[in-house]
Amino acid sequence: MLKIFTFLLLLILPQFAFAEDIELTADNGLEWNQKEQKIIMRENATAKSPEYELKADLIEAFYKEPGKKIYNVIATDNVDIKSKEENITTDKLTYDLNKDIINLTSIKNPTTLKNKDSEIIAKDDVIYYKAKNYATAKNAKIINTGRTLFADDIRVDFERTKNDANELKKVIANGNIKLIDGEEELYGDTAEYNPKTGFATISGNVYFKKGTQANLTGGKIIYDMKTGIARVLPKEGEGKVKGVFSTDKK
Repeated sequence: MLKIFTFLLLLILPQFAFAEDIELTADNGLEWNQKEQKIIMRENATAKSPEYELKADLIEAFYKEPGKKIYNVIATDNVDIKSKEENITTDKLTYDLNKDIINLTSIKNPTTLKNKDSEIIAKDDVIYYKAKNYATAKNAKIINTGRTLFADDIRVDFERTKNDANELKKVIANGNIKLIDGEEELYGDTAEYNPKTGFATISGNVYFKKGTQANLTGGKIIYDMKTGIARVLPKEGEGKVKGVFSTDKK
């Protein structure tokens, strides 16, 4: 069946215009719906190019006349995409080729987007703006160099290295912030984290906890993760911060 299907693809697909050379395979046939202007691949469907490999139970490619240019790809169930830059797993993927935007939807399982030095895990949607090199995620956490940041909304900016790899540049987060760095736990309403400088700034009803040794509350925390120094600033208009430190009873 697979050999026959591959032969059919070789006959049909040259009529379509892709942004780059793409090899398509599937185990259970191809449907070319000319009325709805789409092609459908089922069971162990794979779209492979020099830049990435996309696998899913179902892949749909939508095109426009004239020229039959593919402008949108939807992959559903057991979606896995690998490239030199990232590894993505999700329940549903929608790829707008014109805007170079990937929308990842969690239905049963969390979506993961793993880069060279970081990993985003989200229970809700992740939108990856490939052309602008940043991603947004809801109800998510991001793991970077042993640190984990939880938030309702996260924006992650990436940057390219000299080796053409994608690395974490900056994180901006809002809502129910929780940052874990070893024994340190930081809570607040908003957060900004720079992995290169090692500084995290958390604002709005902040709370800093280090095991059973210290509890600090205030309006803002500037935390140097490289040195472990936390600077706590008061809430606006209050002029003071509060700290509770445990001591050795002996």
